[in-house]
Amino acid sequence: MKKIIILLLISSIFCGCGSIEPYDSRLSVYTSFYAVYDFARQIGGDRVNVKCMVPNGAEPHDYEPSVRVMAGLEGADIFIYNGLGMESFAESIKESVEGDILFVEASQGCDVLYGYEEEHDEDEDGHSGHDGTADPHVWLSPANAVIEAENICSAFCTKDPENSDYYKKNLEIFRRKAEELDNEYKKCLSPFRGESIIVSHGAYGYLCGRYGLLQSAAEGMGGSGDPSPRRIRDIYRYIKENNITCIFYEGLTGSRTAAAISEDLGIRLYPIYSYEGLTEEQEKKGLDYFGVMHETLVSLTEGLEGEK
Repeated sequence: MKKIIILLLISSIFCGCGSIEPYDSRLSVYTSFYAVYDFARQIGGDRVNVKCMVPNGAEPHDYEPSVRVMAGLEGADIFIYNGLGMESFAESIKESVEGDILFVEASQGCDVLYGYEEEHDEDEDGHSGHDGTADPHVWLSPANAVIEAENICSAFCTKDPENSDYYKKNLEIFRRKAEELDNEYKKCLSPFRGESIIVSHGAYGYLCGRYGLLQSAAEGMGGSGDPSPRRIRDIYRYIKENNITCIFYEGLTGSRTAAAISEDLGIRLYPIYSYEGLTEEQEKKGLDYFGVMHETLVSLTEGLEGEK
């Protein structure tokens, strides 16, 4: 009887104490923005607790982690970021966070495009400035997405070797889906190889390069700020000279520039996605990387077919 009373007392103490959180045996994983968050979620499944630092729809370049986020990172097992300059805050986190945390640059080993120009205002001589830097949007090529998933899987296996078979199995599922997506893109876009597309946000170099398209962007890779007057003139002239009938804009954030060009020249607008977050409708549908990339393919195909 005494043993029963003691057990009941212990149980009531732990159940009644709201400040004590239950122990979570899963890996604690922080990710920078949505693309790497989704990859980590797909590879880690129910064996990891994944948090995304950059809010949905926010610009990773401009994000600054709060004190609360930094405190959470101190107790994390892994921090995953894309790299290639995508997250301006990543290096400062690596320098300031202490503890046994594994830092994973997901883009390591990806086939990287360099020399892409970021438009700026014209200088006094009328020349447009640019940054000949890396294009960080590697995940928009399914082949590179697999490399990022492999790097994430390797980190999970290092930190949690007991569940390595589970992570590797999920990686194989991811790899198979990526191959199917890649084949679908090749099949649908092969009739349009060599054609140029006008995009509002110059984030699609990897996607276009893999499937034989050429992107001409009204805005730079960052997709923030207004393009220079010179760039606008060049885009208008190119559209008219080549009888372009549509412009593709970033569906998550929209584009004032694309909307203005569409209205001025009477060309159609089609949304495509750089997968830095989900729209409200995509969230309701429960779409992941593969679902959103399929939506982009549908828009690309419809727009390009209209060009014929």
